Amino acid sequence: MNYTIYGPFTIQKQPNGLIARGHSARSTFWSGVEEEVESLPSACGCYVFAIRAARGVKPWYVGKAVKQSFEKECLNLHQLTTYNEVIAKRKGTPLLFLIAKKTKKGKFSKPGRAHQKNIDFLETVLIGAALDKNPKLMNIQKTKFLKRMCVPGFMNTPRRRATKAESEFRKVIRT
Repeated sequence: MNYTIYGPFTIQKQPNGLIARGHSARSTFWSGVEEEVESLPSACGCYVFAIRAARGVKPWYVGKAVKQSFEKECLNLHQLTTYNEVIAKRKGTPLLFLIAKKTKKGKFSKPGRAHQKNIDFLETVLIGAALDKNPKLMNIQKTKFLKRMCVPGFMNTPRRRATKAESEFRKVIRT
C-alpha cells in the first residue's frame, strides 16, 4: 500500500474571509489541482485541511475519500461548513493536503470499497498525529479514545516533569 502526499493546495477565500460554497469556486480549485498533478482530483485516499498562519501550519480536519474521489469529497458542502467554522474564528490561509493511494504500477487508485480498510486505517493514524499537533481538531469520529487516553511520555502527557522511564520511552517511540 503506497501513498504519495501532494500539496499544500491553497483554498481561495472570498472577500468575507470564508471559502466560497458555489460550484464555480470548487471547479476552479480542482482545475488548478488537475493542472499541477494530472488525475489527482479523481483519486482516492486521505486529506488534511489546515491553516497557515504566523505560527506555522496547523491541521484542523482529517478526512478520507474512499467511495468517491477527492474532488467529490474534500470540498463538499458538509466539509466547507466545517472549514468555514474554523476560518471564521482565526486568521490564516486555508490549505488542503491530499494523500493519494497508488497502485503497484504507480498510478492513482480509483475510489471503491476495495481500499476501505487501509485508507480507514491511514485516516485513524493521521487523526492521532493531527490531534497531537492540535487538540482542537474538528473531527468528531475516531477521536474519543485518542482524546481520553493518557500514556505519559507518549500520548496526552499531563503537564508535569516526565519520569525517567517516560523520557526514555519517548526517545524510543518518537522520531
